[in-house]
Amino acid sequence: MKALLAALLLGLGAIPLASAADATSPAEGMRLLRQMANAARQLNYSGTFVYRHGAQIETSRIWHLTDASGDYERLETLDGPRREVVRSNEEVTCFYPGSKTAKVEQWNSSRRFPGVVSEQLAAIVASYTVRKGAIDRVAGYDCQIATLEPRDTLRYGHVFCAELKSGLPLRARTVNERNETVELFAFTQVDIGGEIPREKLRPSYDPLAPGWKLERSALSQNAESDMRWTVLNRPAGFRKVLELKRTIQGKSAAQIVFSDGLAAVSVFIEPAVVGTRAAQELTHQGAISIFIRPQADYVVTALGEAPAATIMQFGNSVMLRSKPGSR
Repeated sequence: MKALLAALLLGLGAIPLASAADATSPAEGMRLLRQMANAARQLNYSGTFVYRHGAQIETSRIWHLTDASGDYERLETLDGPRREVVRSNEEVTCFYPGSKTAKVEQWNSSRRFPGVVSEQLAAIVASYTVRKGAIDRVAGYDCQIATLEPRDTLRYGHVFCAELKSGLPLRARTVNERNETVELFAFTQVDIGGEIPREKLRPSYDPLAPGWKLERSALSQNAESDMRWTVLNRPAGFRKVLELKRTIQGKSAAQIVFSDGLAAVSVFIEPAVVGTRAAQELTHQGAISIFIRPQADYVVTALGEAPAATIMQFGNSVMLRSKPGSR
């Protein structure tokens, strides 16, 4: 079964980036993007989707509910090590039953399928050309192909297929400059609209049960003048959307998040372990590039859904501010 699924997904990688696609007007492009962004945030839906990166394939089940009290979501993996992610508005709890550990984080609004399009629509249109393609079919639903071609080499291309009536993204493919698929999400079964029982949103595990360990990431959003670090030569099209001081397990780190409206990049700066020096390293995981380098007595880590050159430019541009409040 996995071999068959892998063959089907690999076949998707051969879809041309702009197959049967015509450039849309800016207004039509904005309308398509807005519909996808709103659908993922405002609709109730549940289903099963696959995620492919490299030779790895993962299957997950998702439930999403929006009502007058807020926005809720639960995701569980269906193969490999058990993991569960439960979100209640801006608070996210990740459960790792294998180690009986639960980690509480603040939701940073990074793209999570099917919420693949942010509300920064003007920024997206500035960095990508939107093309409306043919009608396709995913998980039994007709869907509209929308291709986002990058206007430069700083970012990947994206091919979405949005359900015709609701606009919910049913498939999301990330491609590199050679039109090779580096990451793919696709629903294999999905129910759109209707009621989602509240019990489907409740975690399967109790982090306060005996033997479990609950870890809370201390996050504090800070004014720019409170941060010691800046990125002087950020790649064009990316703007700062979040700046945090983070404390995890007693270690303090600065985190700066940038976005071009579609791709997100995080830069972490943390003190190096006394007596050690981090080695410079570039690695990849699906569409994520990760660049680590030492800087004086600190370690800089840049990671995000962008080509290696973009991530390295972020990592190599981290500097101490010359004076409080300077950029």
